[in-house]
Amino acid sequence: MVWQYMRDDIKQVMAQVFRLPVDQIPDTAKINNLLNWDSLGHIQLMLALEDRFGLRISAENILKLQSLEAIEQFLAQTAPAAPPA
Repeated sequence: MVWQYMRDDIKQVMAQVFRLPVDQIPDTAKINNLLNWDSLGHIQLMLALEDRFGLRISAENILKLQSLEAIEQFLAQTAPAAPPA
């Protein structure tokens, strides 16, 4: 089972990568509609998510994960049961 604060954890990672306050990341965030989430920012986000959640994201999935909702759904299915220490 995925830990209960996944969306908050994802937003924390996004805030660090995009250098934004967490409260400026809406639940509807998508690539190209959030400040600094462009193609380069997307790769940086994917690498940061891999580190945070202890997994590898395939190139195929990197292309699909273009919204906060899509990232959350992907991680709910693939992330370990607890975040790495």
